[in-house]
Amino acid sequence: MATYEYSYPSALESEERMLDDLQTLLDENSVVGRIKNHFMVVVSEAFTNALVHANNLNPERRIKVVISINKTRLSADIHDQGRDGLEGISSKKPPTSESESGRGVNIIRHYADSVSFIQTRGGGLKVSITIDREDEKITDKAK
Repeated sequence: MATYEYSYPSALESEERMLDDLQTLLDENSVVGRIKNHFMVVVSEAFTNALVHANNLNPERRIKVVISINKTRLSADIHDQGRDGLEGISSKKPPTSESESGRGVNIIRHYADSVSFIQTRGGGLKVSITIDREDEKITDKAK
């Protein structure tokens, strides 16, 4: 399993840089189609939550992204330096149709095959996401 680690400051421009890095990494590892799109969405949502809600766009705080890729699975761990993120997720109310935010965790849960939220010793949150690549093979065969 190939593993890649990145670290970004909690600044708005980091999201575009992270997405560019992720796109390149997936292309280099021949991840394509729906699986690639779903993985991009879930990592982006977790990163945005870390950037905005946990680290409060404080560029002195970092977001660490660890991506692992093999033939059967894609996984990502997104670590923030916020506080009480697990409590925030546990007490989160479902978004309404008028809500302008609050859908990220639901989107992650919808597209990921597994997701976990773990409070770190430093108080931050680690979001671990996995998407199986088996569907990628089925989709490719159907073409």
